[in-house]
Amino acid sequence: MSFSIYEWVIIFTNIFWTYTIYKFLEVFYGRKKTSRKVEMTSYAVYYLLLTIICLFAYLPIVLMIYSFTAFMALSYNYESTLKNRMVSTLLIYLIFAGIDITVSLLSGYLSFSLFSQNTYSSIFGLIACRILSYLIVLVLNNFKNIKKGESVPNSYWFAIVLIPVSSLYINLLLFQSVGISVGQVMVGIVLIFLINFATFYLYDAVTAAASDKMQSLLILEQNKYYDRQLETIKSSLQTTSSIRHDLKNHMLSIGALIESGDTEESLNYIANIMSDIGAKGNLSTTGNTVIDSVINFKLQEAEHRNIRTNLDLSIPEHLNIPSFDMTIILGNLLDNAIRAAHRIEEDGFLNIKLSYDKSRLLIRVDNPYLGDICEKDGDLVTTDDDKENHGIGLRNVKKVIQKYDGTMTIDYGSGLFSISVLLYLD
Repeated sequence: MSFSIYEWVIIFTNIFWTYTIYKFLEVFYGRKKTSRKVEMTSYAVYYLLLTIICLFAYLPIVLMIYSFTAFMALSYNYESTLKNRMVSTLLIYLIFAGIDITVSLLSGYLSFSLFSQNTYSSIFGLIACRILSYLIVLVLNNFKNIKKGESVPNSYWFAIVLIPVSSLYINLLLFQSVGISVGQVMVGIVLIFLINFATFYLYDAVTAAASDKMQSLLILEQNKYYDRQLETIKSSLQTTSSIRHDLKNHMLSIGALIESGDTEESLNYIANIMSDIGAKGNLSTTGNTVIDSVINFKLQEAEHRNIRTNLDLSIPEHLNIPSFDMTIILGNLLDNAIRAAHRIEEDGFLNIKLSYDKSRLLIRVDNPYLGDICEKDGDLVTTDDDKENHGIGLRNVKKVIQKYDGTMTIDYGSGLFSISVLLYLD
């Protein structure tokens, strides 16, 4: 089988095109979900199928369906949400389709039908499409917020998806229209291309706004933790000062009780003193300001809800982890645990364990629960009515864990829910 020069150009330029798609997907996705070997294999399969379609079955409708399907499939090499995958697939296709159509018109290709065999054979046009597409990708790589994967409100997401979908339909109408000059069609195609490019920019801006909103919420929550910790410290100092002021009198009273042989009353007296100075063991006093602040704030809420708490803390005063990251992890895990334990009418409890050894930080939280655990796509789903604003979310906890190449393990059954987080800190 012999190929024409144009067909050989297709074979070789499709390699460059596949690399362009790879770079474009990097604009949308940060962390890889699959191994490097699986990722490269998927792109190799994409290249082979694309080349076969271009050489032997190049109907525009076939290529359109294949492109949508392939871009969506390739996105599963990376960590993301279904919303982000749909937006990326639509924007990738519309931007590249706009480039192809514009170059085709400029190179004199005026006939187009979705269901007819393609007769386009301009080597210059093909190479120009590939180069221009790569240059566009280089420009789009300057948008850094999209790959953060922040959730955006459904209303924004719907608007972002509506624009490229509508653009695709208008593109098809322009090519099927009768009585419109080539110049008018070209202006329409260019304007639609610019609209989709602007949509890409807006999507990046909306993602940045969502990220800023999350940062602001974290700052407010962290300030609450610090305020509560300050109140706890003040209360502890006042209690200690009071005990020290009356220490001589207390010792005289205890001594008198012991001399009289009233051992039980002596022990009760000592227990009262220990309770007043907070020695019952339900406060975090590790010396790590962030951890103590978060835990003590949450313990106050647990106590208010009649939830027993057990602490097992063995960590140094200083850990190599930003306070924002620690607040996200601890705040979310404790919020979820307290909420679940509160639904237990009796015997609600909370076990909190933090330990640090050889640059490894282990966080474990246990709590009882009622009802069923809701899962969707392998993730736990909140049962709260305010799903958009409630808490920080386990998905954001996972994002923090990934920064430290850590792991999160969830076990539940027989009414006990346990979640363990392991972080590797330098």
